[in-house]
Amino acid sequence: MKRVFSLALAALLLAGCAAAPAPETNETAGTYATAETPSANTAASGDAQSLRPLLLGDGKQYYMDEMVTGELIRYRVADLVSHVTEVPCAVEGCTHDSESCPAVFRRGECDRVFVLDDDTLVALTNNQFPETEDSLVVLLDRNCQNRRVAATIPNSNFLSLGYGASDSPYTDGHYLYCFGHKNDQNSSEMISALFRIDTQSGEVTDLLESAPAQDLQFLGALGNQFVFSQSDVTFPEPTGDLIADAAAAPTGTDTHWLFNPYTGEWKVFQTYTSDDGSLSRIYSIIVEGQYYQVDQEAGSVSVVDPVTGEARLLTDQYPTDQLKGSFSIQDVVQGWLLFYESPMVNLETGEIREKPKLPDNYWNGYAHQPNIYLNLGDTLLVDCRYEPYTRTVIGTDGTPYTIDTEHEYLGLISTEDFLSGVPNYTEVGEYTT
Repeated sequence: MKRVFSLALAALLLAGCAAAPAPETNETAGTYATAETPSANTAASGDAQSLRPLLLGDGKQYYMDEMVTGELIRYRVADLVSHVTEVPCAVEGCTHDSESCPAVFRRGECDRVFVLDDDTLVALTNNQFPETEDSLVVLLDRNCQNRRVAATIPNSNFLSLGYGASDSPYTDGHYLYCFGHKNDQNSSEMISALFRIDTQSGEVTDLLESAPAQDLQFLGALGNQFVFSQSDVTFPEPTGDLIADAAAAPTGTDTHWLFNPYTGEWKVFQTYTSDDGSLSRIYSIIVEGQYYQVDQEAGSVSVVDPVTGEARLLTDQYPTDQLKGSFSIQDVVQGWLLFYESPMVNLETGEIREKPKLPDNYWNGYAHQPNIYLNLGDTLLVDCRYEPYTRTVIGTDGTPYTIDTEHEYLGLISTEDFLSGVPNYTEVGEYTT
């Protein structure tokens, strides 16, 4: 599920197709409600399930998009059962390069699709390419056909890229939730919003209208509560010394809030300040529905209980030299908390172990370890190899140009092999974007 943003985004250009129906419009789409606390019945139905992030795939399929032209996007699907990658179009003779193809969309109208359930995908538009004033919530079948607009949100955009807890949409089994921004009618500026979307009625509510703070950033969800960050920090004035300025620490406070969308309650969860040094010392992140804290100076790794706010220490023996500079938690695999380049930690015993290395992948001359696209429990979908090629790209003005890059290929690997450093991949096809 996680993705390093600097990876190659390889694409194939194909060419021409036969007719698909235009998206249907929900008669009630576009209803925009002011924030209110849901009724007891609604809250009860939502409380029946924890908030879960929507992913770009599941055990059956993984969904990708690629640029056809400057204005068109085409979907490709990696079938994780039959191990092939194809354009989801059954139209005979279709060459998949125009809007008449069921798998081709206009950019900004359907930028990325997420798996909602066994039968349905959802696209929250206007995120990768926020070019239009309105954002659409589009439902479509698992073969990317039968598009229908479930809701329209004017003067807004979504943050729904699907790379992790902080930029994925969520569902509780009844509503969709997506963080984004909307136009403030008073200032004409874009302000933070958490959109709650009823795909049956088309009603949309901004749950941040009664938030106790401004300029909130979304971090993810813990159980039935969302987590937001509010920064009130000040950076020193630049001195002109680039090295010194880059190392200069801010002063102030970073507050993490818990928000219950069923009761409307807000409460302070964690606070990091420059006064106690935690603002620059503590790294925190939500991974697989858990909130982790890493103390870079003490070498401690903890998981924080969202109910009590208490931290349960996993280890205080993490090598601090591995926590300097750029580091990040990657995922949780078979009970191990994985860092991208640093040792991993066992969530039960606190054991610290070097992460076994798989063969490096190379993109544009740079090496990286395989990244996890989907965590399926006993199996992972990762990038398993790269092949150089020259890519032809059509610019927005219609002029072609070339880029030397690499084809990227996806593969399935058992978590046992992944954690043992054994490159026993089953390829499922090329990654496209």
